[in-house]
Amino acid sequence: MNTCTNCGYVLHGARALWTTCQACADRITRLLADIEQMWPQLSDALEPTRGSSGPRVSGSAEQGLPIASRILDLIGPMGIPTRLYLAYADLALARRIRPAGQPPGADARIRLALYGLRKHLPWGVQGTDLAPLATELDRMARDLTAVTGGADTPTVPCPAELPDGGRCTGRMRYDRDRGAAYCRTCRTDLNPAEWLEVWVKLGQPAA
Repeated sequence: MNTCTNCGYVLHGARALWTTCQACADRITRLLADIEQMWPQLSDALEPTRGSSGPRVSGSAEQGLPIASRILDLIGPMGIPTRLYLAYADLALARRIRPAGQPPGADARIRLALYGLRKHLPWGVQGTDLAPLATELDRMARDLTAVTGGADTPTVPCPAELPDGGRCTGRMRYDRDRGAAYCRTCRTDLNPAEWLEVWVKLGQPAA
């Protein structure tokens, strides 16, 4: 019997000679879906003083600069498209298959890499160590979440300071239709730049 190369779970039955347990295979599948969903959101986040599809709203350029810098890192030469393509290429080579060449354009590389990873994943869970792939996909998903708010944009703790000096105990959610984040408890509104700043702080890995 083998153990899962990702989590160490002892594999039984039909998976006894495989390399990856079902839970870790499902996690890789979810990470691919999350990356696919969050990637298009970078275009909205790149202009943090503009609503999702609406007019420019209040917010200074200085507020958006740290976020814009992080987004540019994600779409640059060694950003998400290249990292995802290299992950696909590694899996294809592990299967002794020549990977397809990188197409021009970031979106095209993303589509190719996602297609290739999904195509070879059923072989990978049986024939190779997928721990490095899972680690890299998790890192990419975290990087995207830090600037987009995640695939499902969950609520976050409201950062507002109350008149008495205390902190609001409510939760804040970004409303894409309104182009602002809103807390029902203290009725604080955050423009997109301020909202993304909150997400960047919450998404930073612990030092």
